[in-house]
Amino acid sequence: ILFAVPGIVLATVFVTFPFVARELVPLMQAQGREEEEAAVVLGASGWRTFWHVTLPNVKWGLLYGVILTNARAMGEFGAVSVVSGHIRGQTTTLPLHVEILYNEYQFSAAFAVASLLALLALVTLVVKHAIERRGDFAALRRGSLK
Repeated sequence: ILFAVPGIVLATVFVTFPFVARELVPLMQAQGREEEEAAVVLGASGWRTFWHVTLPNVKWGLLYGVILTNARAMGEFGAVSVVSGHIRGQTTTLPLHVEILYNEYQFSAAFAVASLLALLALVTLVVKHAIERRGDFAALRRGSLK
C-alpha cells in the first residue's frame, strides 16, 4: 500500500484519528453508561442502542473531533510525504503539491495552492465555531451547561 492512495489514507487516519478519540473519550466517561444500560434492559439491540442513545449524546463531540481531524489532515505533510511517493496526479496532496511547485520555482502557483489551503482552513474554523455555538446551545436546552 506504499506509494498509493490507501497508504496516504492509512497514514492520515493514523495521525489524525486521536483528535476524535480525544473529544469522545472524556465526553463518554462524563455521561456514564446509565442510558445505554437502560436501553439494553428494555430490550434494545446493540445497534439500536448505539443509533438512538449513544450517538445522539455524543454527536457534537464527534462532529467537533471530525472537524479537528479534517483540519489536521488538510495540513498533514510528514507522514503523507513518506508514504506517498510523490507521484504527480495520483498520490499528491495539497501540501505536497505546494512543495513540488515551490521546488520547481513556480512561486505564483505554489502561492495560489497555499492560498487555497488557507481558505479551506478558514472555512474549517468557521464550521468549528458554528459547531461549538450549536453544541453549547443544545447543552443549554438540555440544562446540562451552566
